[in-house]
Amino acid sequence: MLVVWKVSRLSRSQIDFLNIMDLLNKNDIEFFSYSENIDATTAMGKAMLQIMGTFSELERNIIIDNVKMGMNQRAKEGKWNGGSVLGYSSKEKKLEINDREANLVRHIFNLYIGGKGFKAIANQLNHEGYTTKRNAKFSINSIRQIITNPMYVGYIRFNHYENWNEKRRAGKGQNVILVKGEHQPIISEEIWEKTLVKFEQKSNKPTKVFHGHFPLTTLLRCPKCNQGMIGHRVKDKNTNEYRRYYQCGDFHYKGSAVCNSNLVRADDVEKFVFDKLGEVTSNPILLESLVGKVNSKIVDVKKPLLDQQANISSQLKQVEKNIKKFLSLIEKTDSPPTSLLDKIRELDHEKNKLNEIQKSVEFKLNEPVIKEASAEKIQEVLKTFSSILPTIPVEKQKVFLHSIISKITIYEGNSPTERSVKAIELYFDASYNKNFVLTYGTVHPS
Repeated sequence: MLVVWKVSRLSRSQIDFLNIMDLLNKNDIEFFSYSENIDATTAMGKAMLQIMGTFSELERNIIIDNVKMGMNQRAKEGKWNGGSVLGYSSKEKKLEINDREANLVRHIFNLYIGGKGFKAIANQLNHEGYTTKRNAKFSINSIRQIITNPMYVGYIRFNHYENWNEKRRAGKGQNVILVKGEHQPIISEEIWEKTLVKFEQKSNKPTKVFHGHFPLTTLLRCPKCNQGMIGHRVKDKNTNEYRRYYQCGDFHYKGSAVCNSNLVRADDVEKFVFDKLGEVTSNPILLESLVGKVNSKIVDVKKPLLDQQANISSQLKQVEKNIKKFLSLIEKTDSPPTSLLDKIRELDHEKNKLNEIQKSVEFKLNEPVIKEASAEKIQEVLKTFSSILPTIPVEKQKVFLHSIISKITIYEGNSPTERSVKAIELYFDASYNKNFVLTYGTVHPS
């Protein structure tokens, strides 16, 4: 049984609430709300719960609307609604200039007006030892957010994005508030105007046309920093054709102060990965060897749990033995002492506690990630994968590959020709309940 204080404590979203109730029902778990005292097993009780769920969502939406109304009013008055921003500190809900950070902000704007792009500025700042407000390395996005933020010229902008938690930057606000703020500006209007002109010039540059794709994006790991690698293309001056590479994502977004490009030829690495997957699918001996290595490591993972299970079983037997001993004494005594009864209660409590731990261990032993894999099931999954992959549109291949490959590591080298695939680590959806089974082993080039 799942017990909650009120229905609203479980969820304030009607869709989520109904999905949770359906999940509980499918797993034979009862639901009880202490405050409402509703019997969820009856038709009337289920209807009442749905009504309560609707009102919980209504209450949540009213609270959100009231909060938004208050924040909109504060913004219209030029007041800051909170958050962390480089160049300012918050004191009593008001922005005050942080002189050290403000100098860095001015430095960034001067670099941009001087002709440097977002990546070049991030790279320079990282080399100079500067960090963001959260003490992280600067990236393209963090520089863009500073350059395009009117707060630095003395304005308050609100509702620029809506439903950030769900939509992120796709949730562009329809009713953006932009007013003169109460805080002091860090840059002048003249600097801001020059920045806008420069930003407009860069925004109007023609988009480069490139029809290639990079299905192994972020699956490949940089040989130096282990970050995901992303697509990169270089235009051949003689043929005007693009050559495809994968490069370190941190280098692309944060510059050479963080990592190197560590380019890998896209055609070579993609061919190797697809061929290797096909080889594993068509070679039962290789597949059985791989699965054997996986299962041997899973056994190592399971051993501590199995030892714990055996230890708890032993403790349970001893506790039950002691309970029987004390019960036997009670039966032979006309008026057993209170201490004897207390001892039995104590042992019974210990027994219940051990049973709970035993159930927890059994649950962990039955989790898909530590169940031994089946070569037959994995071969079936990989065959399906290999047959479907060529038929999938190229823009969707990346999503499909992410469903079966965990990561691909690369050998270090001084040039793209010296870098090759070191290991491919796979996920296997080999269980009938749709849980992923992680292979602890890898497929090596040899």
